[in-house]
Amino acid sequence: MTVSIPSKSNFRFQELTPITGVKPYVIRFWETEFPEIAPINSEKGEKIYARKDVEAILRVKQLLFDEKLTIPQAKLRMSSPRGELEPSEELGSLPLPASTLAPEVTAEIVSALELIREIKLKRNW
Repeated sequence: MTVSIPSKSNFRFQELTPITGVKPYVIRFWETEFPEIAPINSEKGEKIYARKDVEAILRVKQLLFDEKLTIPQAKLRMSSPRGELEPSEELGSLPLPASTLAPEVTAEIVSALELIREIKLKRNW
């Protein structure tokens, strides 16, 4: 299903639900979880969303509702340059079979991968 975004560059918060079909409290939550949704505050204190914010909301909606991804998986997908999960980025997977590594090495690799994922999410890589 393709959503038609009105041809304007900025949107007020009240305009988002009719355009995206996402409830206001969900949009507010997604703002805290997805750095791609970053409205600015106007001089009047209103949140103003750029077109890219509306597109990001629609993308998150697709990932969570249509593709049934979890929020961590959707974050990875949103931060990926191609918008796809690499096999090594899927949650819980290791680049090498765990059985070929010593347990302490496996734990170190898992810890390092988790740290890299956190940094990627924080830096929006």
